Amino acid sequence: MERLAGELHMLAFDMREPSRSTARSDRIIDEAERIAGDVRRVVRGKP
Repeated sequence: MERLAGELHMLAFDMREPSRSTARSDRIIDEAERIAGDVRRVVRGKP
C-alpha cells in the first residue's frame, strides 16, 4: 500500500500543470486507472 501511495503521489505531482496533449492526458488517466486497480486488489486481499 505504501508503494501505491508513492505512485499516486508521483502521479499527483505530474498533474500539477494542465495537460496540453491528448497523449499526456491518456497516459495520466491510464496510470491512475492502473493504480486504482492495484488498490482494489490490495484491499480485497488478492495478489
